[in-house]
Amino acid sequence: MIDVDTESWAVVFQDGGRWMVRQRGVGRRWDQITERVTQWQTDGSPPADRMRLYVGPGGQRLSWT
Repeated sequence: MIDVDTESWAVVFQDGGRWMVRQRGVGRRWDQITERVTQWQTDGSPPADRMRLYVGPGGQRLSWT
């Protein structure tokens, strides 16, 4: 994935039997994804229809209802 604004990127690929991640840039995108997945699991893995994404001038925020 690519974030054009911060010039950050991450790519996931398989090398033999292992999954690998490469990332560069100010925003560590893959780290942010894994943090959110961990939080989702901690919150009990709620279904997608409970997800709410708020976007505004201060950024974006993901929450569960």
